[in-house]
Amino acid sequence: MSHKSKAILWGSVGLSLLLLVVALRLFFVWATTLPLDAPVRLDQGETVELPVKVRTLEFDTLAVVFSTGELPLFTVRKLSGGPIWENEQWVEYPPAPMTLAWKLLTPAGELVSEGQGSVGDELTSYGSDEITRAVARIPLQPGDYQLQVKALTPDARFGEVKTRLVFVAAGKGQTWESGVALWGSIISGVLLIPLVIICGLLTLHHFIRWRYGAPAAD
Repeated sequence: MSHKSKAILWGSVGLSLLLLVVALRLFFVWATTLPLDAPVRLDQGETVELPVKVRTLEFDTLAVVFSTGELPLFTVRKLSGGPIWENEQWVEYPPAPMTLAWKLLTPAGELVSEGQGSVGDELTSYGSDEITRAVARIPLQPGDYQLQVKALTPDARFGEVKTRLVFVAAGKGQTWESGVALWGSIISGVLLIPLVIICGLLTLHHFIRWRYGAPAAD
């Protein structure tokens, strides 16, 4: 096989692998994007309407995210609840009382479900400076919705902390989409990207030999 043929061969293989890496990355973004992630005020009793876009069945838990980036963790934990190092010992604080009423509607305004929930169990946070607390489990089918939320017990103390309302997964890897996204990301980083680099180097090597070196025997 000539150097020209080898350059074309390895270039084609490398391009195919690169397209696969891009496809897996796009799928990862699509499958892991939260259906809802929007700021919310818990110190006010107003009804807020937020758009929800559900892609998979993975994210079925309505939760409140408390940011610890602006205030000391001690201050935030007083509201979100959780362990605090106090007086040379760990003290477990319960979440401050906060009940939310919610309604889930179709884009046409038809009621899908409704209910109430209180800030409860702490979930795995998606950021190192965040505390995530579950409010209610709301199973959702893929599609577009409108979520109406109202704080039934508004508390002025919550105005001190940045809070967001999100739909998250109570666990990890509950659907096939999340499995493909996870393993696709791992395989891309460990196997596919190194192979793309190798193919690129081989393509460059044979291209140089073809253009500037002695021809190889067919």
